Amino acid sequence: MRKFSLREKAKTLLFCVASLNLGFSSELPWLGFIFAAAFVVLLFRYDASHVPVYRKSIAYGLIVPFAIWWVISPEMEYGMSPWLVFIPAYYLLSLAYLQKRSLGNGGYDVFVLFNGVAVLLLSCFQASRYGIFCNLLALLILLHAYGRPGVKWWKHALFLLLFVQLSAISFGGLKYWQSHGHNRAERMADYYAKRHLMGFDPVVKLGSFESNFAGKYNREVVLRVWDTLAPTYMRAAVYEKYVGGIWKLPAHRDRMLYSARYKVDYAVFETRDSVSSADSTRPVWVQSTIDNFGFIFAPYDAVAVAMKNADSVEYFRSNIFKQGETRRGDWFYYMPLPSGPTGPYVVGSYDNDTPDSSYLQVFAPLAGFLDTVAMEMGLDTIPDNPAILRPYRYSRAISDYFLHHFSYSLRVDESKVTAKLGAKPDPLRVFWATRSGYCEYYATLSVLLLRRAGIKARYVTGFARPEIEPGRPYAIFRRNSSHAWVEMRNMGTWATFDPTPPLFVVKMDRPSWFDMRFESIRARSARIFHVLRDGEWRLALSSWQDTVQNILSSTVFYVILGCFALAIIAFQVVRILRRRKSSADYALSVQQWVKGLESAEKSLARLGLVRHPGETVGAFLARCENETPKNEKERARLQSALKFLRDYEKNRWK
Repeated sequence: MRKFSLREKAKTLLFCVASLNLGFSSELPWLGFIFAAAFVVLLFRYDASHVPVYRKSIAYGLIVPFAIWWVISPEMEYGMSPWLVFIPAYYLLSLAYLQKRSLGNGGYDVFVLFNGVAVLLLSCFQASRYGIFCNLLALLILLHAYGRPGVKWWKHALFLLLFVQLSAISFGGLKYWQSHGHNRAERMADYYAKRHLMGFDPVVKLGSFESNFAGKYNREVVLRVWDTLAPTYMRAAVYEKYVGGIWKLPAHRDRMLYSARYKVDYAVFETRDSVSSADSTRPVWVQSTIDNFGFIFAPYDAVAVAMKNADSVEYFRSNIFKQGETRRGDWFYYMPLPSGPTGPYVVGSYDNDTPDSSYLQVFAPLAGFLDTVAMEMGLDTIPDNPAILRPYRYSRAISDYFLHHFSYSLRVDESKVTAKLGAKPDPLRVFWATRSGYCEYYATLSVLLLRRAGIKARYVTGFARPEIEPGRPYAIFRRNSSHAWVEMRNMGTWATFDPTPPLFVVKMDRPSWFDMRFESIRARSARIFHVLRDGEWRLALSSWQDTVQNILSSTVFYVILGCFALAIIAFQVVRILRRRKSSADYALSVQQWVKGLESAEKSLARLGLVRHPGETVGAFLARCENETPKNEKERARLQSALKFLRDYEKNRWK
C-alpha cells in the first residue's frame, strides 16, 4: 500500500472540501462529488515516474464549454446572477486538477494553490453557515499543506489572527453597506430602466416614452431585424380604450393561436390557415436585448410569428401577438411573398381584422374638449362627401395643423397651465394648452379626433425609422426609435397615419466609427450564436441523413459502387504488372553487368592482376592500365578486359 505524507493528504482534503462546498453552494452537489472523487483518485494513482505532460491546449479548450455554460445560464431579474461566480469557480477547479496531475512535468504547485484558494473564496457565495465553517477548516488545512516545514507555531497563529481580522473588517463593511446603502433604490431603478423598455405595458400611460428618449440608455440597441428590407414601423401593441391619460389593450383577446408547424425549435403561429406556409412567406429573425413585456414586435402585414418555448400565444384582431409576461430574447415574423396565395387572403385585406365600435370610443369627459379642438383645427368645415376621402382629408388637416402650430418637446410642463386647467388635468388638455409634446400626445389626440368624426382609429406603439447601413444584413432600432402613431380605417383597410411632424422628430446623432464597429461585432456574434444554437443546419443535417439512407437502400448505388471497386482493382493490377516488368528488365541488366565484371576480373587474374578487397573498379582500372604484358595473347586479353571495365565505369550510374 502506498504511503502518503500528511502534507499530500492535507492538500487532497483541501480540494475535496472546496469541491463539495462549491457543489452545495451552486446547488449541483453531484458535480462537487465528481471533482472530490477525481482528486482522491489522483492521490492514489499519482506516479512520479509517469507524470502526464501539462497541455495548455486542454486548459484553453476548457474555456469553450464553460463559455457556453455561461451563455445558457439563467438570468435574474434583480441582483447578480450567482452563475457569474460559480461558473468561473468550476473552471478554476478544473485548472487545479490539470495542474496537480502534471506536477513536475509542466504543472506547478503554486498554480494549484492559487486556484484552490480562489475556489474556496468563490464557494462562499450564497453558502450556508456550515459551508463557511468548512471553508475555515480548509484554511487551517491550507496552513499545514502549504506552510514551510519548521515554521514556528506562533507564526501560524499570527497568520490566522491577521486573516480573522481582515475577514471581520470585510464582513463589517458589507453590513455597513447593507444598512446605510442610501442609493440602493436609485440603483434598482436604474437597473430596471436599463433592462426594460418603457411604454409597452398592457396599460400604458402618456409620458412613459420619455425615458426612452431622454434617459442615459437612449442610444442602446433594443432590436436587430435581420432583413435588408426592414419595415419602417415595427408594431408592438395596439390599444383600444383611452381613459384619463391611460391607454388599455382590448379587454379580451380575439383567440388563442396554437403552433401549426415548427421552424427548427421555434413554434410557428399562423393568423390564418395555409397563408404562412414555407413556400409562400419570408421569415425574418428579430433579436431583442431587453424585456418586451411579452409582445412580439412585427409589421402589420405579418401573417405569422415563431418563438421558442411557447405552446400558444394570445392573438388580437389588430394583428398583435402576446405571450405572457415573459422576456422574449428573439423570435421570427413571416412576411408574404409577392407570389403568395391570392383570393380571400390577399395581403392587405385582413378579413380577420374587421373593425367594430370599440375603435369609435371616446372618453366622455373629453367630448366637449375634442369638439373645441376640431373647430379650431377647422375639421368641422371638411365636407363629408365623397365619404371615401374623409379619412384622408381629416388626417391631412390634423397633420398640417400640428406642423404649423405645435413644437416638438420631450417634456410637457404641466406647471405652466395649472392655474388655467386646475389640479391634475387630463394630459391631452395640457398638451393642447402648452402646444408642445412628443409622439404619444400627437398620436392620442389624433386618434380621438378621428373617432369623434366617426372615423375608426386606434393607437399603436412600437418602433419607427430604423438605422440602415448600406451592405448591412440587418437594421437597428434603438431606444430613441420608440414611437407612437395612428392606424385609421381607410378604403376598407387599415392605413398608417403618423401625425408627429417629421421636422420635429428627435434628431439621432450619428454614432462614432468605433460604436458602429463594436455594434457590428456584437450583432454578428449574436447571429453566429443563433445559427449554432437554433439554425437550420440541423434540418439540413437531417435531410442529408435521409438522403444518404435512401441512397444506401438503392440497388443502383451498389451497382455503381461495384463498378467503381472493379475499376480500382483493375487499375492496381495493371500498375503492379508494369512495376514487375520494369523491375525484371532492370534486374536482367544488372545481372549482365555483374557477370561481365566477374569475367573481366577472372581474365585479369590469369595475368596476375587481382582487385584488392575494398578497391573500387575505377582504381583497379587505373592500376591495370599501367601494366604491359609480355606477349601478344596476354596483351589482347588485357585490352579486352580493360575495355569492359571502362564501359562498366561509364554506365554504372545509368
